[in-house]
Amino acid sequence: MALNPPTPFTARFEEKIVHNQRFVEFHFELQEPHRMPFKSGQYVSLKVNDAGVRRSYSISSSPSVDHGFEFLIDVTPGGIGTQFLNSLQFGQTVEGLGPLGQFVLGDQSESAIVLLATGSGIAPLKSMLLDLVEQREDQRPITLYWGMRYAADLFWLDDFQDIVEANTKVSFYPVISQPEPEWNLSTGHVTDLLEIHHFPQDAGYYICGSQATVQSIQQFLLAKSVQPQYIHHEKFF
Repeated sequence: MALNPPTPFTARFEEKIVHNQRFVEFHFELQEPHRMPFKSGQYVSLKVNDAGVRRSYSISSSPSVDHGFEFLIDVTPGGIGTQFLNSLQFGQTVEGLGPLGQFVLGDQSESAIVLLATGSGIAPLKSMLLDLVEQREDQRPITLYWGMRYAADLFWLDDFQDIVEANTKVSFYPVISQPEPEWNLSTGHVTDLLEIHHFPQDAGYYICGSQATVQSIQQFLLAKSVQPQYIHHEKFF
């Protein structure tokens, strides 16, 4: 699959959505160039200080909107990128490079699509899901698993539920590892559900989360005889 080469850009900070104490969403409008075609699953690299230090952020918005981009961050580590983003004033311009990354949807040889995220790893998978149902009108079964420690940290639930209700081929399973008594949906880890749900051997598995999460799910799938070419993840690490 041909990917557009990364290009330097400037973008204007447009909107900030604080979902909860842990996750914050940022929206940017491109200034120069005015458009940045990208594939769902790709990311941008932003300059986060005057010394030229960069941080990478997966795009959560649909590739149909190429005049800007959105991404999500977990603010709890409080690193240099988080500090920079939290200091931005609306209308301020940032410098970046994009699109970047090889974590993109495969071809139609994959009989089903399985999206597996933990934490802020949901960002590129949201872009993929929007791409699949809105742009490609993909008719294959699509299943999204999203693992989180606490239910209070979840967000975008209405967005995903709307997609499920509008598309009979789409299923969504939020999975909580440390549930409160009132949580009545899936508990444990995403691999616990994979153990129960059965997918064809030629399904495509798209994984995003921490390095440990990606490795754990990858090892689980390989142990289930899923071939490596059907397992996809971004190589940030």
